[in-house]
Amino acid sequence: MEWTGLNELREKYLSFFESKGHLRLGSFPLVPKNDNSLLLINSGMAPMKKWFLGQEEPPCRRVTTCQKCIRTPDIERVGITARHGTYFEMLGNFSFQDYFKKEAIAWSWEFLTGVLAIPAELLYISVYLEDDEAWDIWTKEIGIPEDHMVRFGKEDNFWEHGSGPCGPCSEIYFDRGPEHGCGKPDCKVGCDCDRYMEVWNLVFSQFDSDGKGNYELLEKPNIDTGMGLERLACVLQNVGNLFEVDTVRAILNHVERISGKTYGQDEKTDISIRVVTDHIRSTAFMVSDGILPSNEGRGYVLRRLLRRAARHGRMLGIGRPFLTELVETVIQENKAGYPELEEHADYIKKVIGTEEERFYKTIDQGMNILNGLIENVRAAAQAGREAILSGIDAFKLNDTFGFPLDLTKEIAAEAGILVDEDNFRAEMKKQREQARRDRLSRDISGWAADLFGELTAEPTCFTGYDTLEDKGVILALSDGEELLDAVSTDEGAKEGVLVVLDRTPFYAESGGQVADTGSIVTADGARLEVRDVKKTPKGYFVHTCTLLEGTAKTGDTVTASVSKGRRGAIARNHTSAHLLQKALREVLGSHVHQAGSYEDDERVRFDFTHFSAVTPEELSLVEHIVNRKIFEALDVEVRTMPLAEAKKMGAMALFGEKYGDVVRVVDVNGWSTEFCGGTHVKNTAQLGCFKILNESSVAAGIRRIEGTTGYGVLRLLDERTEMLQQAAGALKVNNLKDLPLRAAALAGEVKSLARELEQVKAAAAASQIEGLFESAADVNGIKILTAYFSGTAPEALRSMSEKVRDKAPNVVSALVGSSEGKLTLAVACGKGALDAGLKAGVLAKQIAAIAGGNGGGKPDLAMAGLKDETKIDEALNAVPGIVKAALEG
Repeated sequence: MEWTGLNELREKYLSFFESKGHLRLGSFPLVPKNDNSLLLINSGMAPMKKWFLGQEEPPCRRVTTCQKCIRTPDIERVGITARHGTYFEMLGNFSFQDYFKKEAIAWSWEFLTGVLAIPAELLYISVYLEDDEAWDIWTKEIGIPEDHMVRFGKEDNFWEHGSGPCGPCSEIYFDRGPEHGCGKPDCKVGCDCDRYMEVWNLVFSQFDSDGKGNYELLEKPNIDTGMGLERLACVLQNVGNLFEVDTVRAILNHVERISGKTYGQDEKTDISIRVVTDHIRSTAFMVSDGILPSNEGRGYVLRRLLRRAARHGRMLGIGRPFLTELVETVIQENKAGYPELEEHADYIKKVIGTEEERFYKTIDQGMNILNGLIENVRAAAQAGREAILSGIDAFKLNDTFGFPLDLTKEIAAEAGILVDEDNFRAEMKKQREQARRDRLSRDISGWAADLFGELTAEPTCFTGYDTLEDKGVILALSDGEELLDAVSTDEGAKEGVLVVLDRTPFYAESGGQVADTGSIVTADGARLEVRDVKKTPKGYFVHTCTLLEGTAKTGDTVTASVSKGRRGAIARNHTSAHLLQKALREVLGSHVHQAGSYEDDERVRFDFTHFSAVTPEELSLVEHIVNRKIFEALDVEVRTMPLAEAKKMGAMALFGEKYGDVVRVVDVNGWSTEFCGGTHVKNTAQLGCFKILNESSVAAGIRRIEGTTGYGVLRLLDERTEMLQQAAGALKVNNLKDLPLRAAALAGEVKSLARELEQVKAAAAASQIEGLFESAADVNGIKILTAYFSGTAPEALRSMSEKVRDKAPNVVSALVGSSEGKLTLAVACGKGALDAGLKAGVLAKQIAAIAGGNGGGKPDLAMAGLKDETKIDEALNAVPGIVKAALEG
């Protein structure tokens, strides 16, 4: 066998199975689509579950892929060993009720020994204990000697996951040689040592399990195989682990250059180099698929990986943000198989760089908090209690500052302190379970699919791109074969009726665009009002209706009519979303990508990637660009074309979205070109005008703009004109043009009156202060001033206290004020009182405690909040005694 690069191996595999009649598909995104049971795609077959379960029709009965995968249960182990990694690629060939064991086994052997020329004597085969069929194919048809065969039980060679398709599997092992073995005489396939490495797993899905131990043979079984590309590269490149594979080693070498460290000389350094190498691969691919750092779900996984990589960079002595430099190497080594990495290069670097900078700002703060916690534990230990750091505190450090448990343990261990790992893991488990519940709670979209799951008719034909009215036939009703006239039974209109048509002009809610509304009328006169439309995974359009009159039956011919005015308004807002994205990219930069959208007949809501608030000037420019394109009356052309041709045009795709070989492209005169399945205007002039309503933050790195077009802008103008007229009326202005001048003049008058009021208050305060001095008590030469002022705010109370303090050196004042239901105490000490040892902060705390309050401040002036109004007199009467005790103490 010859040394073969990882990228070449991938191509050889996919080309081989293409030659066997398989449809080559690109990798599915790492974000599962319509599957909330998974956080991230973790196997080659995971994106195809619905094809295996028969819930959706596959594009071909034979498929081959190289799938990007992320597995994160052992993140803490990554780096500690050379075996563990979070990102890997899984080669697979799949049969959906087509070929079975004979072909799958023969082709796997042909590829390994024929295409790759791996010596047959180095390959070993395992089969399920009871799978004589697979045993016979391997031994009698392929010719594998029995000393290279082994049978394993259900735990090792039977694949199942709860209920559903399952079956035995056959694994192919590569013998790395006795130098990698344990040296035991009975060392063989299945041994725990490193000699026999599993390379390929062939799963024969031939049973249907009920999840309770009962298995029925499937009439048409499936094939699901998986071979780790990095493992295969280890074999062909004769290296010991994934970090020595060519494309991964290139990243590792870059880490060496940046850190100035050499791999293989120090185990602690090696751990950090492996962590950075693995995690930058994972994070670059995750960000390229549209995942952003956050505090939950897959965003939390991304944040954790990035921060762990950044922290290990520090441990390598890299004292600056550096991860974006590594991204370039990740892209160069992987772009042959994943060109989207190069397409999203600027965006990937922006996201990773921003998160790393945030971590650098928080890590020092986190270290300060951790050091404080360690000091507390040390103090507890000195008092005879156990020296252990709380698991809850360790979890908070992890959750808030991105401190992995191993970092907290390492720093604590240096201080001779243990960490309560059990409670830490309990908190982590709670968080994961909550995240899982949140995901599952969002997975309640299969109601229509379950209700109409037995339909065998062709999927609904959508005709709404070309017409707003069409003839169709009722395929199914939620009430069965007949929907009785609810009106005739005095029940009134019947709500929540579900209708499936064979063809429909109604757009089903999709891609952020809301569904059409309108009416369905049968040939016999039954009338249904369409309120919503959704599409099942198998392609049936389910119309949610209100039956207004008549009786509807399956098989009825109907006329389906979409509300023209509403559809037009939705189309205007949807086209504006395309113009808005292009304008944002021109103003803010190419890192801007759509992160979600919503279009109805009143507004457009557009979420996009950006890492700071959009300034008013930038918003104004964006709005100007969109309106300029509207006024240029640009044609909007919608075409269906091959994916490759659309990419050549520069059509923008949604992050994390997988497209078929043929795509729909919306092209605004070459200025804005995007993949889109929604409805649009034919010319930008039909938008009339575009207005931004507001801009806000949705999450870290995600901003949101809301806007409106057409009649929405007219309504906005009407509303704002009405507001201006109301304001003009209140200010007694006849001409709206004079309103700003009148408002400015009025503001000046208010400011002048406020100054006069402050002067009056100051004079009143001075008079009150004089009166306080006249009635002041004397304690050891210190004058004590106390008073309660109703309707006096804290700031006014502070001002009065400062005046008392500055007026006489030997004075202590305790003034209470009430404002808006709140009670405030202000205590001031003159210079002479300070010299006598009195401190306003200490006095305020003691006085406030009498009225159920608390507070403090500087020695010369302190404030406190009070709670019990009935104790105010008691508190003020106690001041002379408190001062005396302080002076004598």
